[in-house]
Amino acid sequence: MVTRRYMPHFTLREWRKARVPVGIWLLVTVICTIAGPFGTIDALGWAERFGYWGIIAAVSVLGSILLMRADNLPSPLRLGLWALFTVVLSVMIWGLNILLFDAWLAFGQLGYLLFTVGASVIAVHAAFWLIEIAQPVPEVVAPPKPDTVSQFMQRLPLAQRGPLIRLEAQDHYLNVVTTKGSALILMRLGDAAQELTGVNGLLVHRSHWVALDAVTAHRREKGRDVLILSDGSEVPVSRTYRAAAKEAGLF
Repeated sequence: MVTRRYMPHFTLREWRKARVPVGIWLLVTVICTIAGPFGTIDALGWAERFGYWGIIAAVSVLGSILLMRADNLPSPLRLGLWALFTVVLSVMIWGLNILLFDAWLAFGQLGYLLFTVGASVIAVHAAFWLIEIAQPVPEVVAPPKPDTVSQFMQRLPLAQRGPLIRLEAQDHYLNVVTTKGSALILMRLGDAAQELTGVNGLLVHRSHWVALDAVTAHRREKGRDVLILSDGSEVPVSRTYRAAAKEAGLF
């Protein structure tokens, strides 16, 4: 039986994010290896210089990343953390130089390091900032608004889904009439009318909702308004909804 070991992997996005600090670390290390600051060009060979500056650059880059993630802290505290990081990194380099070189025991050298390391930390931070602002901001695309009628039609059998003509309340059920037939669904007329807000339709009676495009004619019968729809049905208009129906141009 072969046991597979879990191997951690980077997603493409994580790899792209990781390439930035790795690239900065490599660039700083190579430049310092070639230039050989702090007398390292005379005291150390190419391999030793690369290792020396690789360690210092790694600590500098990692420290900068950690401090930049603390951007939610108050400004005075962030400034204090950057100053503390500069001091710690300078003391680390000073101690490393004391072990490697003979001319670094004086405290004046530490002052020189504080100035140099502070400038380097600012440069690294500026590099991260420039790379961040240079990256294109992804365009935020608003999700498409759901089609209200299509959502409503999901309640109907597939064969009866079509342009709405009318809705009629029947006890606890709702008779939905379309150009492809009719179907009963368990829903209140008020809830259906609210869901269809914005659709070209109107409540004309406490038991009836009509699609405006489906109204073909109007007549008065015994003092009451009646709408004739495209499916041949007749729908009464109550006094409560008469003004809204008239404003909609139904008569």
